[in-house]
Amino acid sequence: MKALKTIAAALAIVGLSNAAGMAQDKLPVRIGWLKASLTTIAQAIAEEEQLYDANGLAPTITAIQSGGNATGIEALLRGDFDVYFGAMSELARLNGVALEQGGQPPLAAVAIGTPGATHLVVGNDVPFETVEDLRGLTLGVSSLGSIHLVMFRHYLASQGLTTDALGLTLLRVGASDMPPALLTNQIDGFLHSQPTPSVAEARGAGKVALAPQDMGEVGLSPTSAIMVRRDWAAANPETVTRVIATFRQASEMFGTLPEDRLVAIAQAAIGSEDDLIRRAMTSVNPRLVDDFEAGADIYWRTEISAMKERGELIESFEREHMFDFSYADR
Repeated sequence: MKALKTIAAALAIVGLSNAAGMAQDKLPVRIGWLKASLTTIAQAIAEEEQLYDANGLAPTITAIQSGGNATGIEALLRGDFDVYFGAMSELARLNGVALEQGGQPPLAAVAIGTPGATHLVVGNDVPFETVEDLRGLTLGVSSLGSIHLVMFRHYLASQGLTTDALGLTLLRVGASDMPPALLTNQIDGFLHSQPTPSVAEARGAGKVALAPQDMGEVGLSPTSAIMVRRDWAAANPETVTRVIATFRQASEMFGTLPEDRLVAIAQAAIGSEDDLIRRAMTSVNPRLVDDFEAGADIYWRTEISAMKERGELIESFEREHMFDFSYADR
């Protein structure tokens, strides 16, 4: 009996040692994410479904509120985050400035997603047949560097128009404040992603004037990205690979989890009502794109083209200054 107890004790010690070893094998990673809408819900799915743990990661997660995307990317550049998941237009601007100053672009997108997220919502009393009907109106945007504004400007350019030519006033408004601002006539419309348009419709504040499918190629363009500092990624390639795998699994779960579970995750993450989340989920695709290079090509023809035309990026800014495709096949 004494021998059996000795063996059992030894096995328990081995088990504890193995568990400790597994814990030590988990790679630490600091992740920031734009907690603004359903477009970035993949991060919340990954967190709530323990996908980081399943992929051997020990994350510290920090949420950035709507309108703060530039703040999140600046934090990534400073080294406050290892990874940032959010809209990628600010990455292009920051890397473009570095290139213009003779330096190397410090950041890279290693995976992209959420194709076609931008909606134009206008007040119920605003007649809308074409974008010409927007002349002289005030539109709310989450920031003047908003990816939705960039996409909308590209769409206007395809119609031979600009925001200036239409005399539009652009007013910075947080996502949660957009429906109330529309309802109280502080703005005539806004640009944002789901569920904000569904909230506006449900509250009788406005109507969707343009959905992604109405905007041509720009309605197919990816808007979000997993972004890293190039020097950190070079030193931590396995961590980058595991983060991408985690987000890919979360992307797949958006299509396989029971609707009630998805709604619960979304409510906890962005705090909207049950019925609004359900309505909005039919109008958003928060998944990572399967073909990274094809998605990047669309982004280049739409957002980057619009940014270059407005002088926001130098002409010599190329795809390799923004994207790192080397992780796509790992």
